[in-house]
Amino acid sequence: MAYLPPGLKAWLVTSYEDIEFVLQDPRFRKSIDRAMPLFAAHSAGGAEGAGGGARSSLLYDNMANNDPPKHTRLRKPLNATFTARSVAARRDDIRRCAHETLDAVAGSDGFDLVQDFAFPFSISVICRTLGVPDEDRGTFHGWVQTITGDATPEALRRDAGRMTEYLRGLIRARREAPREDVLSHLATSLDEPEAVAQAYALLAAGYETTANLITTGFLTLDAHPGQRDRLWADPTLVPGAVEEMLRHQSPFNLSLYRYVTEEVRLNGVTIPEGAIVFLAFAAANRDDRRFDDPERFDIGAPRREHLAFGGGIHNCIGKHLARLEVIVAFETLIERCPGLRVSQPAAAHEWKASPTFRGLRHLWVGPGPLPGRDAA
Repeated sequence: MAYLPPGLKAWLVTSYEDIEFVLQDPRFRKSIDRAMPLFAAHSAGGAEGAGGGARSSLLYDNMANNDPPKHTRLRKPLNATFTARSVAARRDDIRRCAHETLDAVAGSDGFDLVQDFAFPFSISVICRTLGVPDEDRGTFHGWVQTITGDATPEALRRDAGRMTEYLRGLIRARREAPREDVLSHLATSLDEPEAVAQAYALLAAGYETTANLITTGFLTLDAHPGQRDRLWADPTLVPGAVEEMLRHQSPFNLSLYRYVTEEVRLNGVTIPEGAIVFLAFAAANRDDRRFDDPERFDIGAPRREHLAFGGGIHNCIGKHLARLEVIVAFETLIERCPGLRVSQPAAAHEWKASPTFRGLRHLWVGPGPLPGRDAA
């Protein structure tokens, strides 16, 4: 079920073929400045009806919400950090993060895979990637959950303001004393509002999607015991299993917005000029016109042509990091948690009400990890 911002009227594209069309067609555009009046026009309560007061803050003026040439300029300072080679060089550090996170619950009868492992591990990795101080790792998590969820407009404005001021402080500090980290690259390459918006996009998307995939991936494995046992017996299957998780359990519910610059005929349907459009990546990854038996989950035969990372110029810049994080997470869980099972009944699963991210609020599992060894 798709969740849209309350009061917003928009078009939803669900098929793999149609989404590929939209990703390549220049009539579907992104420009946050031009889009905000359209959001207001298509919302029951104007800008407030879709949380527009908060969502129009400078946090949203980032590369994900703009097309070239602005997109190109905003993305340039980040390209070198997120190449496959640069990310691969960080495997040992990411593995260390995973072990350190599990050490905190080692020997327990059970733990919350979401709050005790997936989120703290993913936050640790993205903070080390960007250069966020260790002591601040718990600072922004609650704000991100508010901004990306179904909070009231007042709560959105409050926490968007807190996030903006926090990031502004980090960017100003790096501008005065640059280091060898992503925040410094942003601070010295972009003006302050642009650097703040880019930092927010990387923080929010950089840990939320990864944490959600770790959780829903394991939940799916637990629902397919044969697949789970096969993976735990042969960790070399982890990279392929992660690809199948990305397809079967897409961490993005919907893309970020696009708007239509002129009337478009799409698969027999007319979308009018000025319409707001979202792409349902999760639906496309289960499209039976693209994938044979799409509901089947098979770690031994992953379908790699999924759209979990989007496509076109807006393909996820952090896709290599996300893949490696989830691979390392499962390799570490296999090593440290040989008997891991879900201990929470399905009736207790609480899914987040988010237009963009798909994930659980909690997932209790057990038994806890074995005592740790040197992860280096």
